[in-house]
This record gives sequence, C-alpha cells and structure tokens, in this order.
Amino acid sequence: MKQITNFWNWFQDNEEVIKNAFLLGIKTKEVFENLNRNYKYISKRIGFLIIGPGEEQEKSIIIFTAAGYRKLFPKIIELEETAPKLQHFIPQAFIKPIQNFEKYRQGKDTPYTFENFKIQISQLQFALLDYNITTKQLKIKLYIPNYNQIKYFEELTMELELIVMVIIGEIAYRKHIKKIEFAQKPTTPNGLLNLIELPDYIDYLYKINTRNNLLRI
Repeated sequence: MKQITNFWNWFQDNEEVIKNAFLLGIKTKEVFENLNRNYKYISKRIGFLIIGPGEEQEKSIIIFTAAGYRKLFPKIIELEETAPKLQHFIPQAFIKPIQNFEKYRQGKDTPYTFENFKIQISQLQFALLDYNITTKQLKIKLYIPNYNQIKYFEELTMELELIVMVIIGEIAYRKHIKKIEFAQKPTTPNGLLNLIELPDYIDYLYKINTRNNLLRI
C-alpha cells in the first residue's frame, strides 16, 4: 500500500526528531502533530502507542493498534511487516498482553495519570456482569479508585478500555469483551477480582463451558 510506504519513508527520515520529541521533550507538540498527520493518511481509525526503552531493550516500541477492529488487522500487520530497519524504534503490530504480572502483584507498576489523580493497574478490580456461553464474550464492571472525581474527564473511558486491552491483549479484547461498565471502587471491595486476574478468569470460563458441553454429549 502506497500510504504505508510513504509513512515509513517519512518516519525513517524523521526518526531522530521523533525520538528526541518522545524521550527529551524537544518540540514534542509540533513533532507529534506531524506524526499524526502522516499516520492518518493510512487510516483515520487506527492508532499508535509509543513505549520507551526498558530494561530488556534499548529501543522504544511503536505499537500499531486498531483497538481490536478486525477489518483493520491487515493494515496493522502490513505496517509491521513492511517497516524498514530503524535505529531507535521497534515496530509492533497489535497491543500484546502483559506477560509478567509480578510487579502488578507487588503494587510496583507505574501509574497512569489523569490530571491530578494517579491510578495503578494493580489497584483496579472487576466483577462479572454477564457471560455469553455461545459467543464467549463477557460484560464486566471495572472498579476504579477516585472514579467519582475523574469520571468526567474527556478521554477516561478510552484510557480505561486501553488498560483492559493491555492486560489481555488487543485480539483477545476484541474476541472476549462485549462491554465494560465503570464504577467507584468501594472502601471494602468484597467479592471483587483484581484486574490482572482477568486473563486467567477468561480461560477459566472457557474451560468450564467446554467441559460442560463435553458432559452433555
């Protein structure tokens, strides 16, 4: 696709500038306006995330996401497969699920910031509202600290849905999550599950349903 080729040509020519904007804060607004403009030529419905260098790799990761929208998966895959060799970035198709939950279990995960409020994934809990046996899709309620104070933030719903997507991965999100409701986390959250348990909970529901179907045969 010509738009993808043009995007990568532009990105490669401006890679150093993009890195400096992201890591050093140099002309960040201007650079990311240009990045968004060139990226939107591919599709207005796909997005991207940039994750800084970590302990295991020196480069930043640029993640291409369709928020689980299946019709855009081919473009996401093509973005990764046609990427040139980059000095400072690793291209990645789709938001992948978290592999190691240890720091979340210990409450040492980096918080998300919503104006003056900070929220850690390790603080989030959920309850099952409904499970459709046929479609294998869940409706859940997500309980958030300080939700009553931050629920009017313009992009809060999108950010919270993104957090769930980060937990289980973009493809599983599209496959298994039908709806998410949001609520203030109670002072004594009895009967709630930690959000990081959601992948195991989905597997549990799937296995229980599969076993019950086999027993009926």
